[in-house]
Amino acid sequence: MEIVRVLIVDDEKVIREGVERSLAGRNYQISKAESGEIGIEMTKQNGYDIVLLDLMMPGIDGFGVLDWIKEHQPQIEVIVITGFATVSKAVTAMKQGAFDFVGKPFTPDYIRIVVERAVDKISLEAEAEKLREERILSLEAIQNEQSLLKTVFGCMVEAVLITDPNAVVVHHNPAAIKMLDIQTDPVIGKPLADSIQDQVAVQMVHEAIAKNHVVTREFAPGTVSRRYLRAHCSPVISSNSEGDTILGSVTTFEDVSTHKEIDKMKSEFVAMVAHELKSPLASIEQMIYALQVNCKYEEANSCNRLHGRMTVRTRDLLRLIENLLNLSKLESGTVVFNLERTKGHEIISDIVEVARPQAEAKDINIGFSPCSEDWLFNIDYDHMRTAIMNIVSNAIKYTPEGGDISITTSVIGGFANLICKDSGIGISSDNLPHIFDRFYRVKGKATRHITGSGLGLSLVKEVVEAHQGYIDVRSDPDNGTTFTLSFPVVETADSIV
Repeated sequence: MEIVRVLIVDDEKVIREGVERSLAGRNYQISKAESGEIGIEMTKQNGYDIVLLDLMMPGIDGFGVLDWIKEHQPQIEVIVITGFATVSKAVTAMKQGAFDFVGKPFTPDYIRIVVERAVDKISLEAEAEKLREERILSLEAIQNEQSLLKTVFGCMVEAVLITDPNAVVVHHNPAAIKMLDIQTDPVIGKPLADSIQDQVAVQMVHEAIAKNHVVTREFAPGTVSRRYLRAHCSPVISSNSEGDTILGSVTTFEDVSTHKEIDKMKSEFVAMVAHELKSPLASIEQMIYALQVNCKYEEANSCNRLHGRMTVRTRDLLRLIENLLNLSKLESGTVVFNLERTKGHEIISDIVEVARPQAEAKDINIGFSPCSEDWLFNIDYDHMRTAIMNIVSNAIKYTPEGGDISITTSVIGGFANLICKDSGIGISSDNLPHIFDRFYRVKGKATRHITGSGLGLSLVKEVVEAHQGYIDVRSDPDNGTTFTLSFPVVETADSIV
């Protein structure tokens, strides 16, 4: 240990100096006091590791000093110095807490041996205290780690069941009670077969324990839960010199309902796209075949009608593919908008003229009445043209023959509004909230013969919102539908040259 501080308390100068000489040259810092009163005062101020104390002193004797030390600084080791005639008093002092005693007269070697024993005791106690502190810290670390693991275990969204080698449940987390259809309360301490009625789940645990490997199963809704779950059961193994011992199993149940729904959507998407692509291609194939076999009817009509139908079906196919590609880019965030200031009325007029033949083919009156105020907005021309074209095409598609479509504009509060109103079949209040969902199509007698992919309005919404605009729709099955597209204006008639 470091320097040992020693205090010699004795009323005889020769004893004080004799003890000091005996301990000289060693790792001791020596202090001396000629009375009990001074010894107590010096101990108050400095504190010591060892006190060599004469019992028989005037004033406060050695017993008084010893009592004070044991009450106020009990860590100090006290060695009593006394004459052989008063050994019984030394024994009494040791009963009161003194470490040892030295009889007068004493030899230097003996005083050194007794002091060194006291130093050894101090060192051992310090080491023991250090070990106790380390043990306490280790226990606290273990407790903190256990608390952390318990917190993590409790916060897991996956259901976890832990069993012993006989498939008796020994632990579970809160998610297990919420997710699984548990049949018993409590679960712990009971066989898994009592808590979970599904035999496949029970057999999974027995197989993992018996064959010492991980077992994975999937459970449809209505088996172990109301959700679609994927389970992984792993044996718990303890390895030692005698081999591996199976301690039990850990089974996790993961809710994969969302993944299954996505997979279903993907399957439906593939089926839908395959159907939508197959139908126009099949029509085109039949029409081309008719040309090849020299159909007399088509030959008499110069094939104009047949070619027109081929063109329409091909255009539908190209529009579907274009919508799929654009929507995919918009949702993935990979699309780059090339913004340019565009006159609103010009792009709308162009779209109306392109769509007019489609409307006239159904004897639909389509009109565009722009407001008196010209306006410009920052747009990606191609994407915006596609979005507005989808709105106008939908209006024509869902308006019966002989109907009307009116397109108007207005500028209010820094926003330009494009209003497309039709006299079509309308949309019911049940279907209205879903019309912007991908692949959603209104199903009914009136829409049975109308083709479409359910992507057009999803694309429109993505494009409008990407241009800091918004879209509103109002519909009445008896009076048609009105779409309003609003965009921030960058310039109006006052600044357009």
